[in-house]
Amino acid sequence: MHVDLDILVYAVIAALLLGRLWAVLGTRNDDEPQRPNPFAPPPPKPAQEEDPFALPPPVSSRMQPAALPPASLAGGLAQVKAADPSFEEKPFLQNARDAFADVVSAYASGNVNSVAKLLSPALLAHFQQAADARSAEGQTAQSRIARIKECEAIAARAEGKQVFVTVRFVSDQENILRDRSGTVIGGVEGKAEEVTDIWVFTRDAQTPDAPWIVVETRG
Repeated sequence: MHVDLDILVYAVIAALLLGRLWAVLGTRNDDEPQRPNPFAPPPPKPAQEEDPFALPPPVSSRMQPAALPPASLAGGLAQVKAADPSFEEKPFLQNARDAFADVVSAYASGNVNSVAKLLSPALLAHFQQAADARSAEGQTAQSRIARIKECEAIAARAEGKQVFVTVRFVSDQENILRDRSGTVIGGVEGKAEEVTDIWVFTRDAQTPDAPWIVVETRG
C-alpha cells in the first residue's frame, strides 16, 4: 500500500510538470511556419532559371553604330564622301548656287556655250536646241533671279567613283518673253514668281580636279 502511494505521488508530480511544459511551449499547427534556427547554415540558393523574355544586359558603348541606310540623304552623302574624300556639302552647295544663277542667265540670253563647262554634253545640246528654236521664232527672253531662297541637297549616291548629288533650288525669278516686235508674250514685267527647280550634279571622283556638271534639270 505504501509502494502504491509513492507511485501515485510521482505520477501526479510528473503530470504537473508535463502540464507546465505544455503551457509554456504550446502546440504547433501544421500550417504554422517553423521557427528558424539561427545557428543552422543557410540553405543553398536555388539555381535561377533564364528568362527568355528578359531584357539583355546593356551593350558596351564600343559597339559600332549601324550603317545608315543608302536611301537616306545622310547615307547618300556618306557614300559620296567615301568615294570623294574632298567633298564638303557647304562649299558644294555654294558652287551649285553660283552655277544655277549662271546657267539660268546664259540660257535666257541664248549664249549657252558660255556655261558649257557646267553642263553635260547631252544637256548642253538640249539647251542649245531650245535657245536656237526660240531665236528662229524671233523671240527673246530675259531672266532675273531676285533671290535664291533655298538651295539644299535632297538626295545623293555614289556609283563606283562617279558621285551624284541632287539639289533643290527655290528662287524668286522674273522671266519675260518677248516676240519679234518686243511685245511681252510671257511673264509680267516687274513681277517675280517663285520657281522650284531640281538639278542633278555629278562628278568623276577618280579624276583629279574634275568639275561638277549638271546632268539633269526638272521643275
